[in-house]
Amino acid sequence: MRRGLTQVLERTVQLFSRPLIYIKVFPDHFEARVVGEGRTIRRDCHALDNRRAELKDFSRIREVLRGIVSELAPGFRFRRPVGLMHFLPDQYVPTQSELETFKKTAERAGVSFCWLSKWETPHTDRELQSIRGAL
Repeated sequence: MRRGLTQVLERTVQLFSRPLIYIKVFPDHFEARVVGEGRTIRRDCHALDNRRAELKDFSRIREVLRGIVSELAPGFRFRRPVGLMHFLPDQYVPTQSELETFKKTAERAGVSFCWLSKWETPHTDRELQSIRGAL
């Protein structure tokens, strides 16, 4: 009886939880994970590697991001996940208009809100947990 009740409560909490998906952007791929979970996925996205000119077509990027969100936050939830998209300056330097478009693209791919970061180093789990705690 207790085990069944615990499973029901866990499922209820999952329905109302809002996961934070941390996405690192590289010149040819994304690395993403849910904060608090150990699993990291990598998805190639060759639409990112055209650095000769500003990115114009974000449809392929949106499809890759949609796949990432659906894989990391599967099933039904009352609250959509939140994203933190991190552009490491030594790996990928977007223009201001690209940043705005990346934000819109991520939000159209399934996250309710997307923060953008251009911090020099990857964010630590402690920093990400404090962001997640504020949600």
